[in-house]
Amino acid sequence: MASASTRRAANKKIKGAPDYDDPAFWDIRFATGQDVGEWLNSGEALIETVLSDLEKRQPIESGSGEQRRPQILHLGPGVSKLGSKLRDKFVERGWRGDGIVNVDFSSEAVRLGQEFESGKDAAHAMHWVQADLRSWSDLSSALREFSPFEIILDKSTSDAIATGAEEVFTSSSADDQSKVCPTVRQILDLKEISEVELSPVELLALHLVPLTQRGTTWIALSYSTIRFDNFPYLAEHWNVVSRTPLQAPAGETASSAYTPQVFHWIYVLHRV
Repeated sequence: MASASTRRAANKKIKGAPDYDDPAFWDIRFATGQDVGEWLNSGEALIETVLSDLEKRQPIESGSGEQRRPQILHLGPGVSKLGSKLRDKFVERGWRGDGIVNVDFSSEAVRLGQEFESGKDAAHAMHWVQADLRSWSDLSSALREFSPFEIILDKSTSDAIATGAEEVFTSSSADDQSKVCPTVRQILDLKEISEVELSPVELLALHLVPLTQRGTTWIALSYSTIRFDNFPYLAEHWNVVSRTPLQAPAGETASSAYTPQVFHWIYVLHRV
């Protein structure tokens, strides 16, 4: 029997970073209207990338004559309108929108999302679920019924997660199996090591493995040129097939000031 694992924080949170890894931080921002919802940019380029990917792949069988129902997992949407815009594009194509699942660890974001969707046609109403992307017990209980997902949509959520502390997983009793992702347990078992330390982004990537299938596409918008680089365990399951520069929206500057161009990056990763 493969041994299970427990986790503990390695206490290496980025010094001086806002409390992006604290749901209470976001609850307050969303409840008070402090967060406008659109990090980095509006995400139109992400939508085009999602649609292009879906149009190239065979739809998951849903029964003869039924509308196509793409299975999309939207990570940490907060109060962004990206999911709603994507759903509208699905409707334009005659696809169902109820395959879009928004997952956020902020109870306020989920409450607002559910409230907004409550009046929608059931065939197009998006799902909203609360779960911490760093917690396998949260994710498995909240998302198993919706998986496997065809596409993971990530608009700077990996950036926010990256500011958190690393996690150390160690061999432990079988009682903790439900709390540790099978992909993480596999690392400890197959590598025959007593513990493994994972960055928040690498842990997220491993948590997504049981919720996806080979060929699933992870589409992410990030401010970082190296967001998914140098993660050996991530690379065993996800292949970075492209990173495309996208000029960042211009901020307010004095008319005489020279401002260098700033770029964000659209990553496309494939599950292997």
